[in-house]
Amino acid sequence: MSINAAPLKGEMSVLFSGQGAPVGGHFIGPAVHGYYLIHLVLDGEGVYETLGESHTLGTGDVFVIFPDILVKYEADKSNPWKYMWVAFSGEIVEESLTSIGIAPDRTVIRGCSLPAMKRMFRSLRKSLQRADFPKAGNMEASGWLRLILSELALLRQPAETEAEAPPSRSFRQIDQAIRLLSLQYGQQLSIEGIAHTLGYHRAHLTKLFKEATGLSPMQFLFKIRMKKAEELLGGELTIAQIAASVGYNDPLFFTKQFHKWSGLSPTEFRKGRREEGRLP
Repeated sequence: MSINAAPLKGEMSVLFSGQGAPVGGHFIGPAVHGYYLIHLVLDGEGVYETLGESHTLGTGDVFVIFPDILVKYEADKSNPWKYMWVAFSGEIVEESLTSIGIAPDRTVIRGCSLPAMKRMFRSLRKSLQRADFPKAGNMEASGWLRLILSELALLRQPAETEAEAPPSRSFRQIDQAIRLLSLQYGQQLSIEGIAHTLGYHRAHLTKLFKEATGLSPMQFLFKIRMKKAEELLGGELTIAQIAASVGYNDPLFFTKQFHKWSGLSPTEFRKGRREEGRLP
């Protein structure tokens, strides 16, 4: 895997890129990511699940993952896929993707020119390996990313017609709820308050949310908080500071919740992480 040593804040910047050949049945998720991801299927088959929909993908297909959207993807058991991927971020990314017809509910593009796409992915990875001048490598990688997106735009364009229905109001509202929970997990949130903001009854919001993500809003919020707590436990914040950072005013209650999540207390989890870090 190649990692960008000099990404620019605010711009569309590549973070890292790589290639994988998972074994049959290997899966990732359900989980959310903190960045955008493009996967290009090189060979084999797999299933990509997002927003309550399942897509069986094969050679030449692409799927795009948006940050803070729950996804799962799994290699076919008998004919597992191989793929290349690129992760990227930036303030202009979502608008750029939307402008070419790629949105959280439209993330699958089929029938790519595999030789051309493979060349672009390989060139992008090579640019990230410019240890002599990382900033130049960042700019070069960003250029290759834009060429990849241009290729996807050309494939997406014929499917975009005036007759195509825009995303439903319920989808937009659930997407908004997902983003709200993912970004404000450290606040004192209530599902009633979120439902009121979005114009739904709590029960109806919960039903729609579960259809889209497989989790209730509270289960989704709990998972986001615990994942962030795991990340923070790798640092130097106190347990009380971590509890407050992920939305728990009472450190004791946070400890009980974390134990329910991981089977360990926060202190035990941190100790295990540090011991792992000392392994050769």
